[in-house]
Amino acid sequence: MSTPHQKPPQQPAPHRGETPVEEPATRAAAAAGPKRTASRSQLAFAGVGLGVGLVAGLALGQLESETTSDAIPKAVEACGVQDTAGINVGDEGQSISMQSAGAESEGAPYVDVACVLMELETTDSVVSQIDSTRALDGRMTGDWGEFSASWGYHPDSGLDIVIEVVETD
Repeated sequence: MSTPHQKPPQQPAPHRGETPVEEPATRAAAAAGPKRTASRSQLAFAGVGLGVGLVAGLALGQLESETTSDAIPKAVEACGVQDTAGINVGDEGQSISMQSAGAESEGAPYVDVACVLMELETTDSVVSQIDSTRALDGRMTGDWGEFSASWGYHPDSGLDIVIEVVETD
């Protein structure tokens, strides 16, 4: 056993004609050749990993934005109202205008409008505001999730509602 003030024991010097005994770490270092910082294969592997991570991140970001942007077309398709008079998707799927039938005008059946509102997960409070709007109230507005809506109602012309996707942070 050695103390901090003593030198560790040294190997005896080899006799003439003998090969010196090396420590395993010294032999491995000698066999590996000159010390390198990173091999080409390591750099290539790191580059591939970085590229895959970047592509995956961009794909996930795109997936999130597509989920928002195609909510209106998906709702229209789920309700089967793509060709219904009074229901029009606009702004490349970012908005929808719906006009229900009134006493003096034609338009979409109210059940079709209600189906789209349900598919867009319109909150109960906004649905209640839409249902209680009178002609005297003028144009009303409401927001939920990633949507903003404005609507008006008159018994002669029915419900006129516009819903659009708004950017969320």
